[in-house]
Order: sequence, then structure tokens, then C-alpha cells
Amino acid sequence: MKRFQECNRIVKIWRYRWYLLIPLQWIWYSIVGFKVYKDEIIDEELIHTDNYDIIKGKNLWQLLKGAIHYKMGWYWTHEEVTERINKLLDR
Repeated sequence: MKRFQECNRIVKIWRYRWYLLIPLQWIWYSIVGFKVYKDEIIDEELIHTDNYDIIKGKNLWQLLKGAIHYKMGWYWTHEEVTERINKLLDR
């Protein structure tokens, strides 16, 4: 699958359809709760626990948006990230 940034306009419009899910998922997880389980490292082993945090509000929206960006194929290369950081530092 091509990166979102490299696609033509028609493909980009088609991939933007995933954004329609964010408000619906946000409402659903605001009611039900978006559980993020806390894992512990004991004796250099990852142990899954039953303890969890419930993510709500703006943080939930950002997590859902990131998940949608993955489905859209929207990501940055190392060179693009480095270039953006250098531009910010040169200001």
C-alpha cells in the first residue's frame, strides 16, 4: 500500500472516509470505556495484569485519530521527521 502522502487526489479522498469513524468510535468508547492495560516487568519478563486505565476525552480522540492514520497509510519517514525538526530548531 502506498503512503498517503504519495497517493493521487482520488485515492486520498477515498482514504479520508476513515475519518468518519472517529466521532462514532469516540462516542462508543466514551460510554463503554477505552481500557489500556498496565503491564509490569518482573525479573525481566513482561507480565500482563488485570489493572487498567480508562482513556477518555481529548486523549481518546488523539488515540483514535492515530489508529485511523495507520489505516490510511499516513506516516512520516525518518528523513521527513529530521527535516521538520531541523526547521523548528533553526527558527
